[in-house]
Amino acid sequence: MRFRTLFLLAGIFMAGCVSVEVCEEEYVSEMVARFKTMKEGTAADTTVSALSLYGIREGKIDSLFYDSIPASGFMVPLDPHHAYSSFVLQLDTLRDTLTVYYEREAYLISYTCGFANLFTLDHIEPSTGVIKNDSILMDMIDAAYETNEVHIWLYL
Repeated sequence: MRFRTLFLLAGIFMAGCVSVEVCEEEYVSEMVARFKTMKEGTAADTTVSALSLYGIREGKIDSLFYDSIPASGFMVPLDPHHAYSSFVLQLDTLRDTLTVYYEREAYLISYTCGFANLFTLDHIEPSTGVIKNDSILMDMIDAAYETNEVHIWLYL
């Protein structure tokens, strides 16, 4: 009887010494894009009155990120399983498919939090001409970076 009590107390004491690390942050690498227009040879911010944006992934249903909202840009996660991500942008009544190509690398945050992805942008391909040009401002997309850092400009 004493042995069981002593064993129970030792178990409680040892359990109290174990700390459990909790991952309080979500580590998602998201690409930030801003819309621009050219005015007198200078890039100027612009806002579309209705942006709808869908993500396209092989073998999965399309995911709606934005639904007919006024926007000067957008923020989307990139596909960690492929070397590219595709999106359908509907700007008012015009549509374009935007494919972003990149290199990807997973790295360990911690045992509890797991892995995060580091993406290095390579190039961007719009399909229909609604997006007339693009500029990659910051080619590294990492979950550890600030979310307000702009990665690409899309010229309308």
